[in-house]
Amino acid sequence: MKTHYLREENPHLSLLHSADAAAQHAPVPQVDEMQEEDASLLLLLEGLANPIRFRMLGVLAQEGGTLCVRELVERLPRSQPAISHHLRILLFSGLIGVKRQGTYAYYFIRPEKLGQVREALTSVERLCQQRREDLRS
Repeated sequence: MKTHYLREENPHLSLLHSADAAAQHAPVPQVDEMQEEDASLLLLLEGLANPIRFRMLGVLAQEGGTLCVRELVERLPRSQPAISHHLRILLFSGLIGVKRQGTYAYYFIRPEKLGQVREALTSVERLCQQRREDLRS
């Protein structure tokens, strides 16, 4: 299973979906919707929390379209296996998507996912501002 492979390769991705665990073990208790949203957001943040992946998103954004692995290797000082590794993590986090054309895979940013990160951080910022205002009162 893909998620099992990513978990072994990337132990820092701590919030991987537990569908494979449910298939292998006893039934997993249902997680409420808020916890699912939190896990989804944290997975997005974990995808961003690496300088190479963050730079990859910048390159994809600058190009304004889609790039294949070869094009990313040309623009970033990393090997093809390293670029592919980081692309898998970004794909799994949901920050990017892939479009296959023939034998090539073209990667693109999913702006709605970046919007989710922005909204979550804005929400936390509002809570902090509210707290500061409450303390002044």
